[in-house]
Amino acid sequence: MELDNYVEQVQAIRQNCLKLTPVVEKCDQILATLDAYQQRKLPKCELTELELSTDLIFDNLIEYPQLMDVSPQFENLRQVMIENFGIWHICNQLWINDLQAFCGLDSHNLEIMAGNAVISANLKNTIATDNLDWQGQDNDRPCPWTAVEKLDAVAAVQKYYSHVDNIIMAWAPDSGDVDWQILQFLRQNHFQGNLIVIGERNGATNSAKFWQNARLRLIDQLNRHHRPFDFINDQVWLVK
Repeated sequence: MELDNYVEQVQAIRQNCLKLTPVVEKCDQILATLDAYQQRKLPKCELTELELSTDLIFDNLIEYPQLMDVSPQFENLRQVMIENFGIWHICNQLWINDLQAFCGLDSHNLEIMAGNAVISANLKNTIATDNLDWQGQDNDRPCPWTAVEKLDAVAAVQKYYSHVDNIIMAWAPDSGDVDWQILQFLRQNHFQGNLIVIGERNGATNSAKFWQNARLRLIDQLNRHHRPFDFINDQVWLVK
């Protein structure tokens, strides 16, 4: 979906539902997110759940019959981000601040499968790596926010694991088992740092083998401003 068309849809929903504060707030979150990413900045607000509650819809359905169609339109946001910005994982400045605090200002970090490297561009002392081979995906025109070293994920980990404190893997694909290969390598080489994974357990991201074998811990600090906003329940995990 083209960005301008989607923005017009959300603006129209907002204008037609001015008396419904929850709808207006969700519209404002979406518009602020899109505006920030257009400027290659992170939004200052976090996205909350975009689906409208059943009570809200049925309490207002007579006056606002269009409410039945609003949630699906809102939930197109992620696809709009993918197609127009090449971004699968949507983060905000509050979450990046939490990630920076968790990693530490003096830490050295590696982002693998960085894509357009939004995280690396906003996290101090971070090396971004990606093989930049996006063929067959909804957006195959990489346009990184910062320098990206062209390395596949396994090669990047092998090269840098002994020089970094944190390795970040956000929204790894659910095809193949590269993520499991990486976890095995880090275990075999007794990596003492943190492997931080952002993804949906047993869902849209990462391989089944990875989720079956990973020892997972949810990090409260990193999920405070990073909560699922659509039908994908992605969370931030510390993996061993």
